[in-house]
Amino acid sequence: MSYLDIPRLHFSGRFQADISTINNDVRHFSNAGFQEKYQTMAGGGGWNPEGTAIFRLVDCRITGARAPHRLMSTPADDPVIGMALENADDRVFGKLVDLDPQQQMVSQIWGMRLRLTSGTGTSAPGKPGAGTSDTKTSGVGSPAFVGEFVPTGFTNLWLRQQNTSAPHDQMLGALYQSILRGVTWQHHPGSEILHALRLASEEGYLAIEFNVYGYGRDPAIPRYTFGRVNGTIGPYRREEPKHFVMGRQLVAALDQSPDAYPMVPANGVFTFQAKVLAHDVLAADFGNSLQIVDASGTLADIGTLQMAVLKTDPDTLQTSVTGDQVAILGTINYQQPGWYDKTAGVQDFDFSKDSWCVANIAHQPLALVQPAADGKSYTVLVQETLGGLHVRADDFVCRIEPGKSASIALHASRLGAPLAAAVAFAPNTGLMGGTGAGDQPLNPPVKTPSIATPVDGATWPKSLKTDAGGKAALTITAGQLNPAFPRGYIDGQLYGIGYQLAEQPDGSPDNFWNFISVLVFSPFHAPAKPEWFADIQPILTQYGNLYPIMSRHLVDLGDYASVVAHRKILELAFSLPIEDPNHMPVTRDMSDAKRHMILSWLRTPGADGLPVKGTPPVAAAAPLEPMATVADVKVALGPLQTEGKTTVVREFQARRKTGKTP
Repeated sequence: MSYLDIPRLHFSGRFQADISTINNDVRHFSNAGFQEKYQTMAGGGGWNPEGTAIFRLVDCRITGARAPHRLMSTPADDPVIGMALENADDRVFGKLVDLDPQQQMVSQIWGMRLRLTSGTGTSAPGKPGAGTSDTKTSGVGSPAFVGEFVPTGFTNLWLRQQNTSAPHDQMLGALYQSILRGVTWQHHPGSEILHALRLASEEGYLAIEFNVYGYGRDPAIPRYTFGRVNGTIGPYRREEPKHFVMGRQLVAALDQSPDAYPMVPANGVFTFQAKVLAHDVLAADFGNSLQIVDASGTLADIGTLQMAVLKTDPDTLQTSVTGDQVAILGTINYQQPGWYDKTAGVQDFDFSKDSWCVANIAHQPLALVQPAADGKSYTVLVQETLGGLHVRADDFVCRIEPGKSASIALHASRLGAPLAAAVAFAPNTGLMGGTGAGDQPLNPPVKTPSIATPVDGATWPKSLKTDAGGKAALTITAGQLNPAFPRGYIDGQLYGIGYQLAEQPDGSPDNFWNFISVLVFSPFHAPAKPEWFADIQPILTQYGNLYPIMSRHLVDLGDYASVVAHRKILELAFSLPIEDPNHMPVTRDMSDAKRHMILSWLRTPGADGLPVKGTPPVAAAAPLEPMATVADVKVALGPLQTEGKTTVVREFQARRKTGKTP
């Protein structure tokens, strides 16, 4: 089962992502080259240099539901309609974290707890310091359920907003799909849908997916750091993927012309997933595949759209079909007022009365089609993968300590059914490598380091075979990086792993977001008795440079006296597990060895009863130079395009045009 299964809940509202942008430029990690002005917008610190990294849902309400035999859209249908999906009221908000400044395209949500409440409490937004107690939201009475959001990164980042004259982050949309674990329930009398959802889910689990868009990154607008969210909650079973649906995958063709923005669909509709449910129903999720007019989420009207089953060869891509080559399942209701908010873009198509569909839908490709002007044929906008073949890494982001390994689950399928097949793997860095710096030079100059070097820093098998259930586990092993810091002033190194089924036909549409991002930490051997000046200050100073919210509102991380005065709260933060929202560093980009050294220093008093200070260096060390640099590509950027995801995409676009790929 999955969030597309019945029963399900739909919600709509806002989110806040109050992220810091100083660390979007990898060159800011150089302590020797860092200047205080980089902590301001005017000085090159991006558009939100004092961001707290919090991610939270705001004013989210259950707007619709699907029971086994009916739709619900008002409290009269079921009292769950109108309830609030809120953050925890007993701890801080979740945190939104990039894997690395050179991999900003898999931003993960960590430490988020969600609860379904009556929604009669209050919420007061604040600007708390990172690692401190954020402002909380509380409701009245016991929540219907509470669960922990399993950390995941966004995927399917598209330019959803139609106005593409000057693309920037406010026009982008993406999705998060994960599960809620450790779910606890309270009895909610009178709610048919909550009772059915609880029975349908395995104990302690729910599936969740939500689309984020319309993000306000312009400081001049009221919705600054806020955006829109529409999502769905459904049942989940342990053996299923956590971060995608083991169903039918319809992959859109993107505009591949040299001057095209890399995330624009060739036919006006993006990639989406669907699933054939029991009782002869197809559930399809258009929530992140349809373009919007503006940040409010108003869907762009591109004419009649219909879900269909093709009667053509599953191994052939179609651009148009005749009436006798297609079975129409139904029309997408996206033009109806309020449809998106009430359904989060999920629609069911009952084909039980079509005997051909009942007999053939499991063997024939799905497609999104549009009636042609002649009234006799259809244009195929998006088609299922060729042969229905598909493979996906479930979790696609990992951090690995030197000499350790990580296991990534993969699932292969054909037309939604598990498939035993060979999967091939090869290096693929995708949109990695962007610095977020655009054409703004630093003074003094600091080089932009290369990624994926040395090539043996991470190793994995060239191929694997999935079992009869379509499952396989990819083991990625981190080597001992040599040199230990190949990027100089930043820890570790990035690697990307692409994958595909060995039998995937040539010319098959492919979702370029489907690759694995790996951060291998640098080997580090802590001294037996670490000292402030020699060992601790360089690490904490860098962190304080990149996150001034800490030094300005809590503790000056570059000052011995301030750190010692706050050592108890720092000791707690550095000792928290990575899943905790107050884990330090918030970026999750510090190796265990370095973190343990800091804890050892905080906990070990010197002769004066305080952590050992040591002797200050005679002169500042020269900055380490990276092994190589990414070729310089000039990118002309507007004010809203700097220091964000759009900058990375524009740099990727420029490298693609010149052949200078990372």
